[in-house]
Amino acid sequence: MARGTIRMLASGAALMAAATHASAATPPSGGTIAITSPGEADPDDAFDRQAREAATARLGDRGFTILNDRDHAAYVAEVITSRSDVGTSVTRARRDAPAVMGSGVNIPLASGKSSFVAMQRTTVEIRIRKRGSPAVLWHGSAVTVRPGPQSAAKSQSLAAELSQAALTSYPVVTGTAISIP
Repeated sequence: MARGTIRMLASGAALMAAATHASAATPPSGGTIAITSPGEADPDDAFDRQAREAATARLGDRGFTILNDRDHAAYVAEVITSRSDVGTSVTRARRDAPAVMGSGVNIPLASGKSSFVAMQRTTVEIRIRKRGSPAVLWHGSAVTVRPGPQSAAKSQSLAAELSQAALTSYPVVTGTAISIP
């Protein structure tokens, strides 16, 4: 009798696990989505804005219809950025900038001196939720360490690279941030 009870309990547990797995939310394959930043984000920060724009383009490429009104979109994607100084790096200094003089070219050579460059860790994380629900359906993030702070053009390129990398595995959720050089 004990074996029959154990089998019944085991099969009941297996059915409950299967039902829970089947009812678990899966990442959407399309639909309407609004792209936002967390409430504590600085709305005037250029990199935050560039990361939202890059994530908007990438999610559009994934088949989502982008809406500006989060109250009417089926899903909400929250784009979270962070930047922090992580130390310095040594780089070789050049003597002068390249110069063109007449028909000759001056090519600067390394002077043998070194200089310190501040290094900055930059992360972009994207979380997708169903509108009105606190449960995260999908999340992905990407991180890099580069000399910083960056110019506006390099900052925009970096935001696009990180957003693309964060969404690379969509709809599969990766446990760690994707690192890009």
